[in-house]
Formats: sequence, C-alpha cells, structure tokens
Amino acid sequence: MSSPEMLEFDARGAGLSFRAKLLTNDNPDVVQQVLSQIPLQSVLGHVVVSGEAIWMPTRIVHLGRSNMVARHPGAVYLYAPGQTICLTYGRITESAKVNKFAEVLESDLPALQRLGEIVYEQTVAQPRRNIVEINVRRAA
Repeated sequence: MSSPEMLEFDARGAGLSFRAKLLTNDNPDVVQQVLSQIPLQSVLGHVVVSGEAIWMPTRIVHLGRSNMVARHPGAVYLYAPGQTICLTYGRITESAKVNKFAEVLESDLPALQRLGEIVYEQTVAQPRRNIVEINVRRAA
C-alpha cells in the first residue's frame, strides 16, 4: 500500500513549516484542483469572525463535488466563494461546515498553531500590518 500524498506548507519568514495529508478519496475534485495550482505562493490572512483560522488566496474556482464537515483544528479546506484555502488551528466560533480536502499531521499541529498566532499578531492585532508569505508544494 502506498503512503498518502502530502502537501508541505512553508512559511519561511516565520521559520515554520508543516505537512498535511491529502484526502483524495474523500474529496477528489478539490484535491485535483489544488494539485493543479501547486506550487502555490501566496500570503496569509487571519479570519476575524469564525475563530482561530488562517487563509490564503488562490485562483481555484470550484464547481465540483464537496466534502462538507465540521471545522476542527488541523482541517484544511477550500472556501470556494472566496477562492481561499483555510487552515483551522484552534478554537472555532462558527458552526458552518467546510469543504475539507486535507488534514494537518497531528505531529505538525504545534507548528500550525504557532503560525496562526503569528499571523493574528501580524495582520489583526497590530495596527501596522505585515505580510506573512506561505509556499505550498507536494511534500517529498
């Protein structure tokens, strides 16, 4: 049996990276669309209403099948109306289900949580905003 395909998220400026397992069987349409955009260079923003989650703009236009599930730490999902990939790193304050296509490895959750905290500090908490860049590629 082959190992699952993974993505690596690398925020070099923050000195953090983590991996996420693609859920190819659960959400093949979105996984295919994400892989067609890899490698992806983007910037990170932080949600302000739905809890502890970060997002990155993409060019993905999703019209296919979805895998709608409850949000939880480690969930990687596509927010189709905003064309963004979102990563939940902590507490959730919104009950709407999300289109999950990957799951951050449990061993890498501390790096995701720290990145979320940094993005919050750099883009929401401080009056002078700073850009946090992210690169996404297939993991080796």
